[in-house]
Amino acid sequence: MPEGMKWCPDCAEVKEMSDFGRNAAARTGVNTYCKPCHNKRTRASKAAYGGERTYHLKRRYGITAEQPEAMLVAQNGLCALCGEAPAVHVDHDHSTGAVRDLLCFNCNGGLGQFRDDPDLLRAAAEYVERHAERAREASGGDTDRERTDRGTAPPSSCVVSPGMARWRAMQSKGPASV
Repeated sequence: MPEGMKWCPDCAEVKEMSDFGRNAAARTGVNTYCKPCHNKRTRASKAAYGGERTYHLKRRYGITAEQPEAMLVAQNGLCALCGEAPAVHVDHDHSTGAVRDLLCFNCNGGLGQFRDDPDLLRAAAEYVERHAERAREASGGDTDRERTDRGTAPPSSCVVSPGMARWRAMQSKGPASV
């Protein structure tokens, strides 16, 4: 084979290296097939197996592209957890791999952060509720949000943790002078 030339097994022609797409993973640094043959193979593969999303859904979750579309219709396009944001992520059980529902970005990420552990999720909910109750007790029964909604929330007299007070003090001083 002459220097700077490569054989394409699809079209059985010897072509210049510039006729082959770059491929850092290949030993030669270029694709096995010339650009026209590579493009033809890519189009045939996409026609036979679908696009990237179809491939991803099949490989990762074992479902067709139509199944999430049907789930989206059944969920009225909304997240199965919060019922608000658009549902764009396929949620699955990490231990079994079974697909559950479609979730929004935040709910899907939140479940992942809590490792799908029901005990941890319950503990987090109890934690938030406990601190919300403390805030209500300290404010005479109203939450900051309720008072803000009525327009009666005093801007800076709410209960503030010492760490938050330090942070606010640092913010009010502006950039540190050198």
